[in-house]
Amino acid sequence: MCLATAARLLVAPLVLALLVAVVPARAENWTVASEDYFPPYNFTERGKRTGMDTEIVDAMLKDIGVYPVHRPMAWPEVVRAHDENEVDVAFQFFTSPRRLERGHLVGPYRVGATVLMVRSNSEITYTRIDDLQGLRIGVVEGFEYTPEFDKSSLFEKVRSSSNVVSFRRLLLGRVDAIAGDLQVLKYLAESEGRANAVKILPKPLAMVPRYISVPKLRAEKAERLQAAYEKLKRDGTIDAIVRAWER
Repeated sequence: MCLATAARLLVAPLVLALLVAVVPARAENWTVASEDYFPPYNFTERGKRTGMDTEIVDAMLKDIGVYPVHRPMAWPEVVRAHDENEVDVAFQFFTSPRRLERGHLVGPYRVGATVLMVRSNSEITYTRIDDLQGLRIGVVEGFEYTPEFDKSSLFEKVRSSSNVVSFRRLLLGRVDAIAGDLQVLKYLAESEGRANAVKILPKPLAMVPRYISVPKLRAEKAERLQAAYEKLKRDGTIDAIVRAWER
């Protein structure tokens, strides 16, 4: 064997080893469904998905070495895509028999207050469901609030496509109050420059634990995500994200 041939035989394995070291392993991608515009929890800013819940989900996926492929969509479509096993992860849900039947719930990663917002000059008060009799209350189509509120026929539910539409109806006097998440309604009022025009009634309709869900047929992924949740909850990462976004 000539020296040139021997040199090539020695160099070839070294080149191959270097290429393996430089070329990264193929990333594992998971599709993540969430409502397209639901600040401060999930929304798009300068072309990037962000928000409190988005950061929490991203942190959990990073912990298990997964890259999130976000799919923002209308809330009814989030529910449908999850229930028909078209995505790996969806958020944010609260526990119910239907949710437990259709998905693996991971969490709770935070607790949100469901509240009523009224105009600042309103004399409406709320201590129990009977106080809402005869009112027109804005709600978002497809959202669940509390079992008592959702089933009640004491007041009229004026449905809309989003919290933004409900909020503007409130300002225009087309509804007497709107129901929603405390942080969402506060963020909306501030971003619209109308925080002084509205107020949130002191007593919440409910305090609601929130969950991330993985479709039933993806049990192995749910186990990995649950392990990441437990780790990041224990070390304070999740709580730190929540505090950074709360208003």
